[in-house]
Amino acid sequence: MKNQTLGTSGPDFLQYVLNRGPWKLGGGEATVNATGWNAAGGYGVVWVPSMRMVVNLGDLDKSRWINLTGASGHAYSSHYVDQTDKWAEGELLEWAYSDKAVEASTGDTLLLKP
Repeated sequence: MKNQTLGTSGPDFLQYVLNRGPWKLGGGEATVNATGWNAAGGYGVVWVPSMRMVVNLGDLDKSRWINLTGASGHAYSSHYVDQTDKWAEGELLEWAYSDKAVEASTGDTLLLKP
């Protein structure tokens, strides 16, 4: 995964901090596990979905999702790529929707006051 801002042509240190991987991936453009590659440039994967989601409209608390990276865009956060291994394996995470489900799954709360 290359950060598209400074991870492709920024200073070496920033590329080291921002970029992660590689991961071995299967799939193809016409599959459920959509990934893309350019045969002219080799067979390395060059695009992937940034998020996967399965929504259960009968019970939203039974829905599942996952991000390509993690819950944080900060390179030093433990959540920067904490979902990527699961994403690469095709796993999905529970998606708490109702107030009750959110309360039950909450580990930390951030309260912002003006």
